[in-house]
Amino acid sequence: MIHPNRGAEGDSPRSDRVIAVCPVLPYPPIGGGHKRTLRLLEAIDRAGGTPHILTNDPGQPGAADELRSRGWFVDIMDEPPQRLSTRVRQHLERRPSPLLPRMSARLAELAPEAAFVQFESPQSSYYWDGVNGSKVILSTQNVDSELLATVARGMPLLSVARLRWANRSLSMRTVERRAARRADAVLCVSDHDQQYFERFSNTVLNVPNGVDNELFDIDPALPDSEDVVFIGQFDYTPNETGVLRFLREGWPIVREARPRARLLLAGKGMHGPLEREARAAERVEPLGLVRDVVEFLKQSRLVVSPLWQGGGTHIKVLEGMAAARPVVITPRSSHGLGFVDGLHGLVGATPSDLAHLTVELLADRERSEELARAGRELADAYRWERTTEQAESLYRDWLENPADADTAPPFSTCTPA
Repeated sequence: MIHPNRGAEGDSPRSDRVIAVCPVLPYPPIGGGHKRTLRLLEAIDRAGGTPHILTNDPGQPGAADELRSRGWFVDIMDEPPQRLSTRVRQHLERRPSPLLPRMSARLAELAPEAAFVQFESPQSSYYWDGVNGSKVILSTQNVDSELLATVARGMPLLSVARLRWANRSLSMRTVERRAARRADAVLCVSDHDQQYFERFSNTVLNVPNGVDNELFDIDPALPDSEDVVFIGQFDYTPNETGVLRFLREGWPIVREARPRARLLLAGKGMHGPLEREARAAERVEPLGLVRDVVEFLKQSRLVVSPLWQGGGTHIKVLEGMAAARPVVITPRSSHGLGFVDGLHGLVGATPSDLAHLTVELLADRERSEELARAGRELADAYRWERTTEQAESLYRDWLENPADADTAPPFSTCTPA
């Protein structure tokens, strides 16, 4: 939606412009992180703000123009190569990623005329010097330090990889806690994350991940196929390691028991051992990026989520339930959803558990449809317009009452029933 009071670049008044510093260009919404950021920007738009995205990610061809067509602004910062001295300083200051000078300079130009600044992830909060007194929201998608710690624990004991991930976890803990203390409000995704950030901030809003309305239009009748699907970005370590583990230890069980079953792996970024083993495995199809998730889920029989690392709430599990497809997931994949094992889907602790539960549901259509119906009912509470209500309320309050933003009261928890 383009608001009538919005003019050309540079004409947006102080009460309208909202600067969003983003590690990735959030369009198209191909991953959970992209989608969450985009839905929050849409909430800013609904509240009467004009999103102005700052990122160093060029995204896909035409993506920035699609966002500009909404009346938003997009600055893609072309940063120079990082010098050795800069990398050394980054490690000394315990930053998990580099500070980008052009990003910092552009934020300093824009912030004085902005209603407020939203940092998408703690790593985007390096740029405090550019805020110039503007109000700041820290938007999180996990407790990133805990996520990195789970990855570290999954590495071989005493390995260099384990030490590297553990060090990144400690660096991230420093960054996220510092950011939460300095921010005027923090957005998080679950009760657990809210409790964590309330130790450092007085205003913490629980804004759970959500699902798109189109998924609820999918016919709940299950297809005749026995396609087991996973959707996710494989350059995200918890996805990569979890699917590889299932491929090695779980899928052979399903393949042996169900001769018609196929494992379809949808998402970008597959490489290394996972790509090699997926392409070599029998009845496994790496599909790459799937543009139409609705159509893909419509043709799928069951959604599996073999994740033993990570945090937050898993959008793809919610999407599977919204599509009225039975889900077979790990305990970690069910965090923060109000998910009940045996009611909304099935939970397995190991790859072989997931495999046997998958076989069970592929053989029992009636049970599958029963779980799928209950899963869709649960997912209905997580439509994006519901999960972002509190964030939209905060945005509107700050946009309409900028003088009162300094004394904005804490907000209550907003966990869908």
